[in-house]
Amino acid sequence: MCFRAMQASKAPSQMFSDMCNLTDMVAKRINPSLVITGDPGLGKTYNVIRTLKAQGLTEGTDFVHVKGRATAAGMFITLFENADKMIIFDDCDSVFRDTDAVNILKGALDSYDRRIISWMAAKPLKDSDGEPLPRSFEFRGQIIFISNVPIDRVDSAIRSRSFVIDIALTSEQMIQRMRDLLPEVEPEVPATIKMDALDGLSQAYERYQGVELNFRSLIKAIRIRQAGFENWRDMIAEQVMGV
Repeated sequence: MCFRAMQASKAPSQMFSDMCNLTDMVAKRINPSLVITGDPGLGKTYNVIRTLKAQGLTEGTDFVHVKGRATAAGMFITLFENADKMIIFDDCDSVFRDTDAVNILKGALDSYDRRIISWMAAKPLKDSDGEPLPRSFEFRGQIIFISNVPIDRVDSAIRSRSFVIDIALTSEQMIQRMRDLLPEVEPEVPATIKMDALDGLSQAYERYQGVELNFRSLIKAIRIRQAGFENWRDMIAEQVMGV
């Protein structure tokens, strides 16, 4: 059996359990880094942060959460300022388009006893007070890198340095995952309404191209169904289009 076929037959709950176990290992410093890939809206970030907090870690004190565009310089500064903490880089996919940023990330993800991060440009970087930063330092923290980029587009050297897990769900797995977690989504909404909404979302996915099948679209569907409009199925289909 090929790996993709194995993934397609895997229970979604097992995928997320594996991801949380790997996160737990990074939190316990058993391994310094983890790369998580997969489509947006699957709950990757939510489960990572929930796992860290279950370990007693506090955001801002024990770990920092960095989101959005990351340049090579920005990554170097972030690593320097949090050299002893865990850093979650979330949706920082611009890193992969910058050779310097990729090389800095490689250094931070490595499993060597000492991870030395260097900035060998003509001008040194400066901190927020305008003071020059050292051209190199030792990074002693952990990295969890969460990306929506397909796993095969992530630099092979980055993959080889870390634990890696790809949360790639088929449509059937995604619907099953939604059904499993339906009690936790919009918990104040009656279960019958949420089941109707999931049914409407599933039907829209089967009928139309471009429907986003993720937890964000499920929440939209639940809220539309809860409002009680006569044409709620059509409205769900319209609001969950990814185009």
